[in-house]
Amino acid sequence: MDWAREIRDLHEFFEAWFLGTADSIQPMLDALVDDFTIVSPSGDVSDRVATIAAVESARAHTSSLRIRIRGDELLAATDELVVARYIESHDLVDRSNDRRSTVVFRVDPRRPNGLRWLTVHETWLAS
Repeated sequence: MDWAREIRDLHEFFEAWFLGTADSIQPMLDALVDDFTIVSPSGDVSDRVATIAAVESARAHTSSLRIRIRGDELLAATDELVVARYIESHDLVDRSNDRRSTVVFRVDPRRPNGLRWLTVHETWLAS
């Protein structure tokens, strides 16, 4: 299992999708479990369907986005789950924002990095 690579791979997809250079949303569909949820920095909870719809509608919405991952750390790991935390930075030509994210992965040996995304909780960081 390569949890750090999994975080970077999915965010590389997001960057390409939002820039309009990725043609298929399939990498995201493959990465998220059916009961996936995300808690946004504002505290709203979205399920897999809503999350996919939001990402689909944002394809090619910018020409200047760069997503960086740093400060990643493994918090816990069992045979079934992996928990990690990282800082995600979005840099655009006119602004940037940072969020601290905690992810819970479900172990899935069929996936390239051995993991699928179960839930994410994001919190804004002061820039």
